[in-house]
Formats: sequence, structure tokens, C-alpha cells
Amino acid sequence: MMRPSIAEERAHAITDQLDQWPLSDEERAAMKARFATHWKRHGALAALAFFVLTALAVSAFAAFCELISLTTFFAAAVCITAAELLIRRRRMYGSGIETALWIGGLLSLIFGLPHSGAPEALLVIAAAFAIAAWRMQSAIFGTIGAVFVAAYFADVWHGSHQYWQVAAVPLAMLLAAAIAKRLVIRRPWLEALLSYLVIVMPLVAEICGRIASWSSRGQIEMVIAYGLLGIALIGWGIILRDHAIFISAAVCFGVAAFEAQDLVQIAIEWQLIAGGVVLLAIAGIVARLLRGREAGFVSTPQRLTRYDELLKTAGSLAAGSMLHERPAEAPAGVSGTAQGAGSFGGAGSTGDY
Repeated sequence: MMRPSIAEERAHAITDQLDQWPLSDEERAAMKARFATHWKRHGALAALAFFVLTALAVSAFAAFCELISLTTFFAAAVCITAAELLIRRRRMYGSGIETALWIGGLLSLIFGLPHSGAPEALLVIAAAFAIAAWRMQSAIFGTIGAVFVAAYFADVWHGSHQYWQVAAVPLAMLLAAAIAKRLVIRRPWLEALLSYLVIVMPLVAEICGRIASWSSRGQIEMVIAYGLLGIALIGWGIILRDHAIFISAAVCFGVAAFEAQDLVQIAIEWQLIAGGVVLLAIAGIVARLLRGREAGFVSTPQRLTRYDELLKTAGSLAAGSMLHERPAEAPAGVSGTAQGAGSFGGAGSTGDY
């Protein structure tokens, strides 16, 4: 299968983060040259623009094929073939064009099938996004496929009007993804997929459960359940030091607050004021607890030198050595640090170098 290797994908992830590091222009250029691969990629905004434009072109091409009686199967074959040619011949991977061609071809193939209105069509669409996610290493496509799976079970169990029966599927995906983040994931796109699932699934559970239960009013058991889930995720996030899990906990607390608003007979303005006061109180307590701490979770900003971020490249340079056969050399314009040159801290660790 022609696609970036693990080392190349890690190099892409490092290159995408270089703009956030406090490096000089010469150092940044040297690092980009160090982790350069033969794949042609675009930045996030450019890739998004090319994806949208290509998706529109694929839609127009599929409509034109139907108009001249070539069916959408022909359009799907042309799109997928064109995507593979761009990947294999032009080495385009992450430009947005080949990604839109792949998913557009799969969806054209699905929409050309006979329509029966059965809920299993949602699983077919989910399979299409799963295939595109695996081929294009797209965490977003994988998340969309998981949402369609949750929507399928919501449609199948819609007649039961049971909130928790429908919400159990996305919540199970949430717990599975949160536990899987304990593992060492070698491919960055799989790690991003787990993060997206952890963040999105609480909201998907709430939406699907509300639709299935035909209820617009909150229930006390939902408030308690999502509140406890948020607390558990905070504890798990502290253990793993994972930002996505903390964000998921915030989403769970948001769902619990949304469910609780119908249970409190107070004007919405006063509810918002009370929520703001609670958030300010929590922020004050956390700031006071972290005051003066120099290890573990800290809040005191430390003065960083331009070499501190280079500590992140210890593993990066090892990944770069896998991309090139020549011996590893220090990037031009980047000098080493001497003993006692400074200190570092954050993410649960401190030290001197």
C-alpha cells in the first residue's frame, strides 16, 4: 500500500508543529529540511480549500455522468483511479485533492446503489468513511464514520424511546477510546482519532438519546451520570496527562448542565450568572492550590529560552534518522546547550540542563 510510513508520518507531525516553536527562521528551515519527505502536502487551510473545491468538482462530475447515462459507478471509478494516480505517481498525500477524490468516489458509488430507505444505509456510509480514513490516514473521516454508526443504532432503537439504550453506543466508544489512549500509538493519525472520539462522543450520545427518547426535558439521572462521567474523565486525564480527555470531561459537564437547566425553575439569566460565579470560584481555588508549586501540575509561567523547545526534538531527531540514510547531523544554525544553561517545566515534570 502506497502511503507514508510510520517514520514519515511522524516527520509530518513534527513539521506541522514547527511554526509553534520559538525558533529562528534559519533553525526552522533547517528542521524542515531535516524532516522533509518525498510526499507533497499542503497546510491545513490550503488543504481544506482544495478539498472543498475538489468535492464540488466531484459532485458536478457525478451529476454529469448521470445526465449522460454513465451512472455514478463510472464517476466513482474515475475519482478513485485519479486519487490513486495522484498518490502513486505524483506522491500527493495530504493536499486535500486526493482525499476529496477518494471519499467522493466512495460516496458516488453508494449513492448509485438502489435506495430502500433501510437504516443499514448508515452503516454503508460509515464503512465508506472508515475505508477513506484508513487509506488517507484521516482522523476526521474515522470520527465521521463512528458518528454514522451511532446514528444507525439510534435509528434502529428509535422505537424503544429509551435514552440510555441509544446513548450506550457512543458512550461505549468514548470509554474504549479513553482506555486506548493508555496504549502507545505509533501513528499520529490514530492518536488523533482517539482524541476526536473522546471529545465528540458525549455530545453524540446526548443528541441521539434525546432524539430517541422524544423528550425535551432533562432528567436527574442524566445529570448525575454525566457529572460522574466528567469527574472520572478528569481523574483519567490527570493520570495520562492528556488534554483531549480533559476537554471530554468539560463536554460531559456541559451536557450535565444542559440537562439540569430544565430541573431548576429559575430564569435562564440567573442560571448563566450562577454558572459564571461557579466557574470563577473553581478558577480561584485551582489558582490558589497551584500557587508556588514547582513540580507536577504548575501554574507559574517560567521564562523559556529559544532552546527549550528543542528538547522536544530528542525523539524527533531519532525519527528523522529513519528517513535518511546519511548519519544524523545537527541542523545548521542550531547549537547545543551547556550544563546549567537553564531549566524546564510543565506536563508533570521539571528539571535542569
